[in-house]
Amino acid sequence: MGAAIRHFAATRPDGQVFTVNIERDFRYDPYRDFLVCAHCDWSPSLLTARKPADMAGEHLAAAHGAGSGLADRRTGGPGERENGRTTPSARRLGWSSRCAWSSSSCC
Repeated sequence: MGAAIRHFAATRPDGQVFTVNIERDFRYDPYRDFLVCAHCDWSPSLLTARKPADMAGEHLAAAHGAGSGLADRRTGGPGERENGRTTPSARRLGWSSRCAWSSSSCC
């Protein structure tokens, strides 16, 4: 559908990892984001007051049995870092200059 800009992953007890992505479709102005499961055809409407992370976690647990270790990772993009800082355009898109996996700026 579009470029994945954020990933939610959870693990089943047998170790298999399942992922739900937020995909951005650049064909629209303003851009539209969609929540899409990488393993089935689940793609709910984001016209809701619920948080995408909550929706992704519930789907992964209910549909795939992957209820443990929900991880949230944003992907980088053009202009994400500029001299070690997040650019204004990246901030508007919700990108962070900090690594998603640690509390320090590492990448």
